[in-house]
Amino acid sequence: MKRDTVNYVMVGAFVVAMALAFVVLLLTITGRSGPTDTYYVDYENVAGLKFGTGVYYEGYQVGQIEHIEPQASPDGMRYRVELSITEGWQIPADSIARVAASGLISAVTIEIVEGEATRMLEPGATIEGAGKADLVAVLNRAANDFRVLSEDGLLPVLDNLNRTITTLSDEFLSFRRDDLTPFVKMVHERLEQDVLVETRSLLRHLDESARGIQAMVADGNQTRVRDFLVHMDEVALNLNGLIGRIEDTRVEMNGVLTSLGSVVSDNHAAIKNTVESADDSMTELERALRTINQHLGTIMYDIEGSARNMNEFARSVRENPARLIRQSASAEPGTP
Repeated sequence: MKRDTVNYVMVGAFVVAMALAFVVLLLTITGRSGPTDTYYVDYENVAGLKFGTGVYYEGYQVGQIEHIEPQASPDGMRYRVELSITEGWQIPADSIARVAASGLISAVTIEIVEGEATRMLEPGATIEGAGKADLVAVLNRAANDFRVLSEDGLLPVLDNLNRTITTLSDEFLSFRRDDLTPFVKMVHERLEQDVLVETRSLLRHLDESARGIQAMVADGNQTRVRDFLVHMDEVALNLNGLIGRIEDTRVEMNGVLTSLGSVVSDNHAAIKNTVESADDSMTELERALRTINQHLGTIMYDIEGSARNMNEFARSVRENPARLIRQSASAEPGTP
């Protein structure tokens, strides 16, 4: 009998201890490990919130949700959430109770973001609330916007582009069928009938001219043609030298005139005093320069005439080189 009593006492003590441990565990899990203060938060949407949802202050659990009460308002239905927070916990007046989730599949919690105000909220006060950004809702709105864009903006553009491409293709096919193909055929016929015939005729004339030139520059005439060309080169060189000397003379005369102008400018005061006596000398100098200028014009005219004659002679020789041979032959009988 005494042993049975001892066993019952031990079993009862064990059950009571387990019950107390279970209560402590529940209080620890739910965040209620002591006296609490009550605060309130208003939300437009309480999706994921329920009794026991944890309340965190900058990541540290300070309480839980006790009750959610819907309240009608002129702006629509709102929900008043009652929070139980550790007694004496200091919450700045501008703090924000934000509905948050650490991940896509994480449980929803209330995260109190600490404010900067020096005034603290009294128990029973309302904390400013901020709803959670619903990723699924955002994706739905984005999908709806994309659908509207594709139906009202992108599809009409694609239809217009398709019609434009079809029209351009039809016009190109019509152009190729009605304009380009007949034009190519006409060009081909023109080439076959006229251009190729004229090209063959031109080639025949070129062959005949080449044979004539080859006959003209045969062994008996090559020396004469070479000597004539050498003499023409010497005449051209002499003419170039004469023109160069005339140009040098003109440059020297310009230098003389420039020097005279410089002398006049530098000695203006002295020349002013002797201008009357130098008038006759300047007149004579002007007459001399005019005479030189007239002679230069005559020389240049003669040179130009000689050059024209030489060009005419060279052109006639190029057109009919046999003329040079005939002239040489006709000159031989009369040669003393």
